[in-house]
Amino acid sequence: MAKNLAADSYELTGRAEASERRLELRLVEGRVAPLALANDLLLPVLEPLAPLFPNGALRRGSVVGVTGTGSTSLGLAVAAGPSQAGSWVSLVDDDGEVGLVAAQELGIALERVLVVRPGREWASTLAGLVGAVDVVVIAGHCSLGQAKARRIMARLRERGSVLVAIGHCWPIGADVTLHVASSDWEGLGRGHGLLQSRRLSIVGGGKGAASRPRALDVLAPGPDGAVASLVV
Repeated sequence: MAKNLAADSYELTGRAEASERRLELRLVEGRVAPLALANDLLLPVLEPLAPLFPNGALRRGSVVGVTGTGSTSLGLAVAAGPSQAGSWVSLVDDDGEVGLVAAQELGIALERVLVVRPGREWASTLAGLVGAVDVVVIAGHCSLGQAKARRIMARLRERGSVLVAIGHCWPIGADVTLHVASSDWEGLGRGHGLLQSRRLSIVGGGKGAASRPRALDVLAPGPDGAVASLVV
């Protein structure tokens, strides 16, 4: 009996938390509107990253998967382009991997950022954010199965948001894949000096137009904190 009561209590608590989160997300959606309609098919990216994307921009309704050492910096840099153009960005992270200071340095406008801790409600959290903001960035240990991920992807296509998945938190294939093949900090000498910039060597792939192999080296962050092209 005690076990049954405990289980019922846990289930009711979970339902209450989910209901409260859905209400919060509906309120957010009422205050935060996407920058443009879903039929405006592209969102801008920072100029140094443009060669990594078909048409040099983010396609609405798509998923961008970012992996490798330095993937957090690269994922934030991908979201920085739409943010600077006026879009709202949501950072969904249950591990505290995504720092707001780093996000700001890489170009994200903090006045148009929503920080969400999903708890056990990844699916309902993402469903509420897709369509409410232009770019949803996810990181951490995303408890999202393939079936729910496919439903989220269908919602992305319908609503026109872009999902940027950092690390291996997205369980199905992404439309655009960006892998940091190597990551090297610059500025340190032999036991002295200061970290000045981080060189990322990126390999791109994906589906459809994004399947053509691409490679690019950028500084993220560059000497001033922002993303910069590599001067040859």
